[in-house]
Amino acid sequence: MTDFVTLSCLSCGGKLEITKDVERFACAHCGQEHIVRRSGGIVYLSPIVDELKKVGIGVDKTAAELAIVRLQKEITELQSNRVKLLTLYPRPSSRPFLSLIGVALGFLIISFGFIETDIFAVLFLSGIAVIILVVFGVPFLRPNTSNWDKTTGIQVKSFDTQIASKQAELKHYQDVVSL
Repeated sequence: MTDFVTLSCLSCGGKLEITKDVERFACAHCGQEHIVRRSGGIVYLSPIVDELKKVGIGVDKTAAELAIVRLQKEITELQSNRVKLLTLYPRPSSRPFLSLIGVALGFLIISFGFIETDIFAVLFLSGIAVIILVVFGVPFLRPNTSNWDKTTGIQVKSFDTQIASKQAELKHYQDVVSL
């Protein structure tokens, strides 16, 4: 009864003599590492690279699961900070209709005090004033949104960009875990 088995290297085809107690070795001809598998009286070789790939897949999934948890927290925090910023510095409305209506009504009331003519003339002039104010707006009542766009708007866009980037990264890791 022999104490070794003769096999061929999977990489170079070199002759290998393996004893019964060997479980892992490197080929003397090419240096490729192998694992000796024994099952049902059959002895065969398995490249160590395959085993490392399996370990790598497991490590990748574990790392992806940890990254998912981290990214979900980061996305939630970014969204919360974005909401806080917009709560503190809301974007001014580009058409403040309530202010325009207030000015129009004020103009109407002032008209009654200064015009001493027929009531229909006062109402007619006031109506024209209201139409002009509502349609064309009063330039000094329109808020200046350019300052907001240069400061808070840039910060909001930065939050949006970061959130989108982290959501894409999150999707990637979710795909890795689902493999």
